[in-house]
Amino acid sequence: MLEPLERGPYAIDASPYEIDPLGVIVVRNEDDVVNAVRYSTENGISLHARGAGTGTTGGSIGAGLVIDFSRYLRRVVEVLSDRVVVQPGVMLDALNTQLAPFGRRVGPDPAGSAVGTIGGMVSLDAGGPCSLRYGTLGDHVERLRVVFANGERADLGRELWPGFDDEPTDFKGAIVRKLGALVRRNMDLLTRKATHGPRDRAGYALARAATGIGVHLPRLIVGSEGTLALVTEVTLRTVPIPGAQSAVLLPFAKIGDAARLAGDCLEASPTACELYDWRSIHLAREVSPHFREWIAEPAEALLVLLFEGEDTDEVSGRASRLAERMARTGRLASDPVLTSKRLECERMLGLRKSIEAPLMRLRGKARPSTFLDGLAVPPDQLPEMIQRLQNIMRDHDVSWMLDASAGRGLLNPRPFLDLADPADQARVEPLATDVFQAALDLGGTVSGENGSGLVRTQYLRRQFGDLFAVYREVKDAFDPQNLLNPGKLIGDDPHLISRNFRRAGATMIVSTEQSTGVEVEPDAEVVIARPASLILPVLRWGESGLSATATSCNGCGACRSHDPATRMCPTFRALRSEAATPRAKANLVRQLLAGEVDPKLWGSEEFKENANLCVHCNMCVSECPSGVDVSSLMIEAKAAYVENHGLPMADWAISRVELWSKIASRLPILANATLASRPARWLLERAFGLSRLRRLPLAHRTPFTRRAARLGLARARPQEPGPRVLYFVDVFANYYDQELAEAVVGVLRKAGVNVFVPGGQRDSGMPALVVGDVDHARELALANLRLLGNAVRDGYTVVCSEPTAALMLRQEYLKLTDDLDAALVAENTRDIGQYLVGLEARGQLPAPEVPLRAKVGYHQPCHLRALDVGTPGLDLIRTIPELEVEYIDRGCSGMAGTFGLHRDNFRTSLRAGRGLLSRLRDSDIEIGSTECSACRMQMEQNSPKRTLHPVKLLSLGYGLSPSLRRQLKDAKPKHEIS
Repeated sequence: MLEPLERGPYAIDASPYEIDPLGVIVVRNEDDVVNAVRYSTENGISLHARGAGTGTTGGSIGAGLVIDFSRYLRRVVEVLSDRVVVQPGVMLDALNTQLAPFGRRVGPDPAGSAVGTIGGMVSLDAGGPCSLRYGTLGDHVERLRVVFANGERADLGRELWPGFDDEPTDFKGAIVRKLGALVRRNMDLLTRKATHGPRDRAGYALARAATGIGVHLPRLIVGSEGTLALVTEVTLRTVPIPGAQSAVLLPFAKIGDAARLAGDCLEASPTACELYDWRSIHLAREVSPHFREWIAEPAEALLVLLFEGEDTDEVSGRASRLAERMARTGRLASDPVLTSKRLECERMLGLRKSIEAPLMRLRGKARPSTFLDGLAVPPDQLPEMIQRLQNIMRDHDVSWMLDASAGRGLLNPRPFLDLADPADQARVEPLATDVFQAALDLGGTVSGENGSGLVRTQYLRRQFGDLFAVYREVKDAFDPQNLLNPGKLIGDDPHLISRNFRRAGATMIVSTEQSTGVEVEPDAEVVIARPASLILPVLRWGESGLSATATSCNGCGACRSHDPATRMCPTFRALRSEAATPRAKANLVRQLLAGEVDPKLWGSEEFKENANLCVHCNMCVSECPSGVDVSSLMIEAKAAYVENHGLPMADWAISRVELWSKIASRLPILANATLASRPARWLLERAFGLSRLRRLPLAHRTPFTRRAARLGLARARPQEPGPRVLYFVDVFANYYDQELAEAVVGVLRKAGVNVFVPGGQRDSGMPALVVGDVDHARELALANLRLLGNAVRDGYTVVCSEPTAALMLRQEYLKLTDDLDAALVAENTRDIGQYLVGLEARGQLPAPEVPLRAKVGYHQPCHLRALDVGTPGLDLIRTIPELEVEYIDRGCSGMAGTFGLHRDNFRTSLRAGRGLLSRLRDSDIEIGSTECSACRMQMEQNSPKRTLHPVKLLSLGYGLSPSLRRQLKDAKPKHEIS
C-alpha cells in the first residue's frame, strides 16, 4: 500500500509521534515476510515491524516500509500441555480465552492485553503487574521462528557455541559465531553490568542469554523491538490458572509512607503490588461506586496487592496477616480492605485501566503524557525517586500524576502536557532528561516495559556506558545493513525524543511580512491558515470543533478490541484492517487538516472509501477512552464527497427508504412479489446496489400513522388525563412492522398514557445522514422539529420504539441545525423502554400477568447503548411471568442500519455479527429480542428463530397481541403460551 491515504493510518501509533512511511506491507504468511525482507535488502529500504500499534514510544513507526503482522498472522498453531505455539498477530486476551478451558494462561499480564499482540509484547519483553510473580513475557518464550535481515528463515532456541574450526553453514550459524567471540571478549563487562541495578529490558539481554556453553537466541530477540529479526512464530510456556485469589487495598495518608512500606509488603510474596497517587484515587472514586466504598476520602496514596495460590485458606491468610501488620504501623488513612472474590480482586487490580477513559476526557487540552512510563529503580529507592520526581515536576512547573508497580520499582510518572502545542513539545526533552538522569543516579534504568523507541533511545548510550559498543556489534551481527527498525535502541540522534511530533489538526503557518505582502508592525507575526483549515464543516461542532475532535485521538488502539462486551468497531472486527479502525479514520482527518495529507483528497473517491468503513454505530463516543466522535467526522467526509461528486445512485436509493416504503404501501402485492422474485432482486442489485441476498420485510397496505388517524390518535388531546406521549413511529414500524406500533400504543394505554400519533411525521433522517446527504437529513430534521416542538410545548414527551430515531432526535438533530426546537425536543425524547421503566419506577406501569413459557435471548443494539440509558428493554421483559431471559452480550449484529443492505457490505455485515448470530442460531434460545429493526432483520436472516421487539413481548404479557401469539404458536410448537 503506497497511496497517502493507505499509508496514513500507519504513520502513527499510541505515541505522540508521526512518521509517514514509504509504504505498508500487510503480510499473509511467512513467505510474504521473506519476500518483503529480500526486497528491502535489495533496495536498501528500512523495515519496521508492527503489531497492534499500541506502543507509547513510537517503536513501530518509521520512514521505510511498515510490515503489518496483526491482520492475518493471528493463528494459534498448537496448544500443548504446558506450552502454546502462536503466530505474532494473536492478541493476548484472545489467547488466554482459548487456554482457559485447559486451566492454563500466559503468566504475565501486560497493559493493553485486550488489543496488544503477542509479537508486539515479545518485542518489548512486556510484563504487567503480575510479573512480580511470573516475570516478563521473555521469561516464558522457549522458541522463536524468525526471518533474518537477509531473508533467511530459522528456528531459534538454545544454540551451542561453535568449535574453533567449525564453519557456519547458514546465517544463524554466522550470528552464533560472532556472538561467541563477542561474549568471550566482554565477559567481565557483561557479568558486572548484569548484576547491577534492576533488570534492564533494552540492550539485547546478552548477559542473560549467554552461558559458558552457548546462547539462548530467543532471549536476545525478546525486547529487541524489531531491530534484530522479524518473528513469525512464538512458543510460550503457560502456567496453571490459580485456584484462589485474595486482594488487599491499603489506603495511606502520604505517598511517601506507601512507597516506604511497599518493600515490607513484598515479604508476604504477593503476585502484584501496585501504587497509586491522589489523582488516581480521586478519579477512581468518581468513576466507580466500588472504589468510593473501598477508599476513604482522607487517603492520598494507595497500595493494591494481589495474592494467588491453590489453597484458599493459605492465600487469604497471607493477605489477612499483611493487612493486620500494615494496620499496626499507624500509617494507614483508614482500615484495609480485603476480598477473596475473584471479580473484586480483578476490579482492584484493574484500577489503572478503570481511570484511563476519565483521564483522557478531562477538560482542557493538557492530557497525562506517557513518554516517561516504565522507568525503573531498585524497589528500595522508590521513596527517593518519588521525592526527586516531585522536585523535578515543580521545577518544570508541570502538573503530574503517578502510578507504579512498586514491587518491581517500575514508575509511570505522567506530566500533564498538550503535545499538540509546540510550547509543550519543547518541554518534553528537558523534562525527560532530568527524570531519566534521576533514575540512573539511583541505579535504575530508563528502559522499562514500554520499550525505548523514539523516546528513550537517545538516553541508552548514557545508560549502557561501555556496553553500548558491545550492543552495536550485536546489532551488526544480526542486521549488517541496519535495515530493521534503524535508529531504535542503537541510535546516534542526541535529540530523537523531540522530533517527529504529531501536528495538530489546526496547524498554522507562522509567517512574516515578506511572505504575505502585508504591512505589519516590526517583529510582529502573521498567522496564515493552511489550506486544509479552510474546509468548512457541514455539522455543528459546538465548542470542541472538528479539528479539536480529530486531534483528540491519542492512538491508544482501544478501538481494535475484540472483547465481546464492547462494540468498537464492527467493521474492524470483520475486516481486521488498520484502515477500518476508528483511530485511523480520526487521524486521516487530522492529517488532512494539518497538511500532512493533500487537502485535494478531501471529498475524493479515495477518502470516501475510508469513510465508508464507518457504519455510524456511535460507539466511539461512549467507548473510546478519549470520546472521539468518529461518526460525525466521517459524515463530514461523506458530505464533502457528495458536495464534489453528487450522491451516488446506490446511496440515493438506500437513503430514500421512506420514499420506497410509501410506494410499496400503495402497491403492496406488487412490491412484495417483486422482492420475492430472483430476477427482480438481481435487477435491483445491479441498478441500486441492494443485495439480492438480503431478505427484506413485507410492506403493509396502510401506514400505521393513517390507521392511527382512523382510531382518533392523530389529534392531540392535552386536556385528557394521564401522562402525555407523542409516539414517533419512524419508517419501519410505520410501513412494515405495524404489530410493533400496535404493541407500543397498547402498552402505553395499559399504563393510562395519553397517546398522540401525529400523521405528518417523517423519516428520522439517519439513512440520509450516514451517506453524507446532509441537506436532505437537515430537511427531514426541520420538518420533524416543527411538529415535535409544538407538541413538547403542549406537555408531550416524544417516545420512539426505534433506538436510531431516538438517537437522531436526542443527538444528531443538534448537529444538523441550530433551530431552538432541536434542544427542546432532545431534552424531551425517550426510548420506549426507558419511558416504560420510568413509569414502572413511579408505580404507573402494571405488572404483566399472562405467562410466556419460552427462552428469550436479548441483544442490546448499539444505538440504544449510545443513548446511555442502560438496558430498559431487558428489564421490562424480565417482568413477564415464566419467561426465561438470557442477555447475549456478544458485540453487534453487524447490520448497522442500511449498511448491511448494500451488496458490497452484505458479507462484511455477517462477519461483523458472527458472535451474536452464532449464539442465537446454535443455542436453545427460542425467541430473539432487540429494539433495533435492522438488528431484527439480520438476526432473522441468519436464524430460523423469530426476533421481537421487547415491547412486543411485553404486550404478550399483557394479553394484548392475540395475532402475534397465534403466529408464535404456529411457528414454534414448543412455545407454551398460556
